[in-house]
Amino acid sequence: MPHVLLADNDGAVSALLAEVLTRAGLVVEHAYDGEQAKAKVRAPGWGVLVCDLDMPRASGIEVLESMRDLPVVPPAIVISGYLDESISRRLGRLPWVRDVLKKPFDLMEFVRRVQELVASGAPAAATTCVF
Repeated sequence: MPHVLLADNDGAVSALLAEVLTRAGLVVEHAYDGEQAKAKVRAPGWGVLVCDLDMPRASGIEVLESMRDLPVVPPAIVISGYLDESISRRLGRLPWVRDVLKKPFDLMEFVRRVQELVASGAPAAATTCVF
């Protein structure tokens, strides 16, 4: 069963996203801050990383940039309430960032995008980002 690492420090948002992904047949594990996400993403086997940008102890962009040295990089979907030009440029340099969703977003569209990435099964580092 596909595994999703959900990195978001907002408990209500995290619980809602986990619920819809679980109902869609995915296994979800949480990381509630950036340092926890950086540690957990190093374990092999993630189908997708869903990562908020605004988290304590390490930002989402720091989590995403820390993945450069992984042998297999899971594709990532960024979720955020705020994106500026500087962050967008940094995300654009990370080929494993496949999508960016601005909060609030449509839950069914979110699930569809996560399922598409899981179904592709390809390591993210071998592709280019699409946003």
